[in-house]
This record gives sequence, C-alpha cells and structure tokens, in this order.
Amino acid sequence: MEYIVTGSNGLLGSSLKRKIDKEKLYPHTRANCDLTNKISTDGYLSLVFDQRHKDKHPDTLIHCAAKVGGVKANMNDNYGFFEKNVSINRNIIDNCYKYNVKNVVSILSTCIFPGEVEYPLTAEKIDNGFPHKSNFGYAFSKRLLRYETELYRNLTGNNWISVIPTNMYGSNDNFNLDDSHLLPALIRKAHESSERGEDFEVWGDGTPLRQFVMSDDMADIILWAIDNWKSDKPLMAVNEKEWSIQQVVDIISDRFKIPDSKIKYDTSKPNGQHRKPAKSDIPDWNFTPLEEGINKTIDWFLENKDDIRS
Repeated sequence: MEYIVTGSNGLLGSSLKRKIDKEKLYPHTRANCDLTNKISTDGYLSLVFDQRHKDKHPDTLIHCAAKVGGVKANMNDNYGFFEKNVSINRNIIDNCYKYNVKNVVSILSTCIFPGEVEYPLTAEKIDNGFPHKSNFGYAFSKRLLRYETELYRNLTGNNWISVIPTNMYGSNDNFNLDDSHLLPALIRKAHESSERGEDFEVWGDGTPLRQFVMSDDMADIILWAIDNWKSDKPLMAVNEKEWSIQQVVDIISDRFKIPDSKIKYDTSKPNGQHRKPAKSDIPDWNFTPLEEGINKTIDWFLENKDDIRS
C-alpha cells in the first residue's frame, strides 16, 4: 500500500507521517499546492499518480487537509469556512475518482451533528437537524464530504470510508490563542501564566464534560480502518470516557506547577454545551490515557514552542 496524506503538516497528518513508512508516503503540504485551487490540485496529483508505472501509483489517500479554526474564527467567517472546505474536498474527491484510488479516508468532525440532538451521538443522527450556527459553514462542508465519499464508494465499489473523531489533541497542534481548540489553548495559557507568575484564566466554571482522542491514536485507528471498516456509515472513532474541563485544567496546572490559588474560572464567559457524548464503533480500543497524552503534548510544546504554529 502506498499513501497520499493531505494536510500532512497538521495535527493528524503529522501523526500519520510518523506511522507510515517514508518509502510508501507522499506527504502533501501547502508548499506542494493550494488544494482550494482546482488547476493547482489537478497538476499536483497528476504528477503524484503519473510519476510511476500505472500499477505502482499510490492506492490510498487519507484526506486530513481542511481550513479549520476555533469558535471565534468560525463565527466571524462561516461562509469562508464553507466555501474553502467545499473547494478542497471536491478537488480531492474528483481526482481520487479520476485516478480510481482504491482506498480513500475522509476525516469528518463531530461538529456535523445537529446543535440539538439526543445523546449519545451516533452516525445515524447526523441528519436529524441543523448544525450549531457557530460553525454552520464548516459543519455543512464536512456533511457534504461524508456524502461525496459515500456516493463515490457506491459508484466505484472502492474502499472509500469516513471517520469521525472527537476532540483531538497531540503534537504539532495549533496553539494560537485566537483560533486553537480547547487543549492546546489551555496548555499555552498555562505555560504563559507560569512564566509570568500570572493567574491561569479558564473560561466558564470547569464543569462541562468532553471526550478526547490523541492524534497518534487516531492515526492508528485510520490505518486499522482501511483494512477493517467495511461500512458506508462513518466510523465513530471515540474514547467514550468523559473528562471535565476542571480535570483537564488540573492535569495541565500540575505539570506547570500552578497552585490552585492561581487558577481562575471566569464564569462571565460561556461554558458551551455541558456535554455532548458520542458512542464509539470501537469501544475496546486501547486509547492513550489522557494524563499521559497531555504530558506528551506538553513535552512537544516545550521543545518546539519557538517554532510552532502560534
């Protein structure tokens, strides 16, 4: 098997790069081409697929690339997130069809689920209502990707699948405080609070519950799913254990030696949904324990903080 991984410098893509034999990997980055540009994407993929004999070209594409951002970024540019991600997805999927790629894995997001839905989340509930308005554009682009993948699977008979992870974290995450997700934002804020001797400020009261998956675990699940997930239904790749924000904050603050007196919960800021549990299709998977995963992520952050995406 030979692989193309789009978005290979991102959180999940970089984990996949560490897992796949370099001799069998074509890692796509923005330096290779702009995936929102059809001409650029067509040109890049034609080179990748045509540079070897027909029976030797890559047979597997894992599509991780996307325009992503936190709540603030999505709310400020819902149309932009929709338009760019639809372009990226169509350009990739069309080329996978053109070159008859045997295995295609589309990475989705739990944001595709309705804003109001009966829990736990399962793939059957995706279309039971509209996504939350805060990330309407991104969510609908990912819903479309799910159906594009399924339709082409049915058309070609090839092994095209979708995977839905819950809150991913790990090495090479985005630690920008304006548009990062929960865990990297808390890690960066804790580090800066520790360095400056300031309070570690956390939005909300710490009670909301979340499910987390380390990106290295997610990469292993994807590689397993290529051979083992035979359904057109998206694979729910979920660690079903729920952790409160306060528990996460305690793990991070312990690592940075921040005393309890310096941890300030700003209850004037929103909590978000109290919980949004998802049901896993692989409940017996041996996930990295959260405390271990957070500490590995902090190790990577401290080693790379001068060069990270921040």
